[in-house]
Amino acid sequence: MHSKHTGSPATGIVRFSQEGQWDRDVHRLLRHARREAVVAVSNPAPSSDHLRLGQVVVDDLLTAGTQVRLLYSPDYLETRDRQPLLRHSARGAQIRVTDNDFHNALIIDRTVAVLWSGAGTRHPYAYLVREPALLQALHQFAVLSWQSGHGLTAPAESVVIDDTDRAILNALNLGLIDEAAARRLGLSLRTYRRHLADLMTRLGVHSRFQIGVRAAQLGLLDDPGCR
Repeated sequence: MHSKHTGSPATGIVRFSQEGQWDRDVHRLLRHARREAVVAVSNPAPSSDHLRLGQVVVDDLLTAGTQVRLLYSPDYLETRDRQPLLRHSARGAQIRVTDNDFHNALIIDRTVAVLWSGAGTRHPYAYLVREPALLQALHQFAVLSWQSGHGLTAPAESVVIDDTDRAILNALNLGLIDEAAARRLGLSLRTYRRHLADLMTRLGVHSRFQIGVRAAQLGLLDDPGCR
């Protein structure tokens, strides 16, 4: 790490000032995750470079098969384009949103963590934690907060569907299997499933049941009496 730091590594806790190559150092650390990465972001990131690097790193972790849990605050989501997050969700990232208060944190394989403090001040700083008992407590708190949150969804105003999308939603609502739905729409099975996967990504859902619930919430289904 290139950032200025204080504290003794022997204690398992080191304080870093957020200067220089801090963003890149943290993302380099995140790349070392092999089994699990828990990322909790409450406050908006200070730079667009931070956001870009984070997106690239999460993509790499998902490609490698690493379990990725992402916890966001509503305030943070207001600063973000949700489409990259929805894409991460479709690729297997487990994303939750919570109103609970929490600090920005990163936990890697339950062996090392970074905890930010002083957010919004002129001189924010962070702690690098390797002390096992504190790591366990941080991980438990992060996972409990993640479990108490709700799923990420695309904002209603950003969801635009065409006639094919609507036909797919209505076929799902009728309970048609993929083969029957594809025939009904005049599509090959592969094309139908590709359209369905894209639609699930845009709606921010993971299952056939969830897509029906989300479509109903957004008023995207035809009135049964109109069919």
